[in-house]
Amino acid sequence: MPAEFSLPSWALPLLFGALGACIGSFLNVVIYRVPRGLSVNEPRRSFCPTCKQLIPWYNNIPIFSWLILCGKSACCHTKITFRYCFVELACALLCASVAYHHPLAPLPAQLALVLWLVMAIVVIFIDAEHMLVYRSQTIIGTMAGLIAGAFYPLIIPLEEISTWTDALYYSGLGAASGFMLMWLTAWLGKLAFGSWKKDYTTPVPWTLEEAQDENDEMKIIIDNNTSHGWSELFYRDSDKAHLCGGELIIDDTLRLTGDFTLYVDKIQVQGTDKVFLLADIRSAHGTLCSIQANREAMGSGDAWIMMMIGAIGSWPCVIFSLFTGAILGLIYAVLTRIGFGKNIPFGPALLTAAIIWLLGGSQLWDAYLRFLSE
Repeated sequence: MPAEFSLPSWALPLLFGALGACIGSFLNVVIYRVPRGLSVNEPRRSFCPTCKQLIPWYNNIPIFSWLILCGKSACCHTKITFRYCFVELACALLCASVAYHHPLAPLPAQLALVLWLVMAIVVIFIDAEHMLVYRSQTIIGTMAGLIAGAFYPLIIPLEEISTWTDALYYSGLGAASGFMLMWLTAWLGKLAFGSWKKDYTTPVPWTLEEAQDENDEMKIIIDNNTSHGWSELFYRDSDKAHLCGGELIIDDTLRLTGDFTLYVDKIQVQGTDKVFLLADIRSAHGTLCSIQANREAMGSGDAWIMMMIGAIGSWPCVIFSLFTGAILGLIYAVLTRIGFGKNIPFGPALLTAAIIWLLGGSQLWDAYLRFLSE
């Protein structure tokens, strides 16, 4: 009888890695276009972000094209950020890791894990650059986690799980608990830190100060000594600040009195339809008797991200991602100093922790729990 044919152990990870590199090339399109309101289908081919010229296929080979072109566009020789190569490389390595770390999982479960990782990469980079989380992407990731658990119950390290129905139940329980935990945290954070108000006994001057360079940001200066940066006031586009009991002077010509609402990109006169876009005016200043800022202490997008995380590993993955994500976020803030006086997205740290869990971190967590119980 002929010998049974079997692939060498390295073949499937290599195949998944090649597939992941090609997927990563498409992810770059999604990461660039979706937050900018562009279609991912039109134009069908990638284009240079600087001169908008379509990129031929031989200059769009995942990973290799960026390296061969030395990180520059072939059409206009503009520098292309390393992010494009990094996304392709990361997607290739993570997809290969699925086949390497979960060789016993059936193919539907492996493909579901790949889909979960793909959506995690998209969410990480969009949230990191734009502080935006698209619910549709996290819902797709959640569904992928549920499918992976149903086809491969061993992915959830709980003794109670013995069948696919058990895995599906605990995967759904993890998604629901992860979402509710972060939603409750955001709600409590908004009550405690989501708003502040400062009153003055007499009207004090205020003015908007433009950014001095690319590393600076717009500020509102109050009473000539208190400064609030735009990232402090407007973490999300929905955040706003109320300037009450004073006046507004636009371009040193138009003078208005009353209460005003300051948004990230405009000033609105309360009680009227008068709106002044910041991009259309040269200067804005005036006086105020009080200022009140309303903002989210934590974005609601983090709850949807935690739902996606809970679906892939149930509540143990939720706990692991919270603790590990907090550590990763702190390390990132310290190393880059972004966290000092500025807001940073928490979602990328949470998803990075979940990826660590998925690709071996769960074993480390189990070892840590056994060490505590001894």
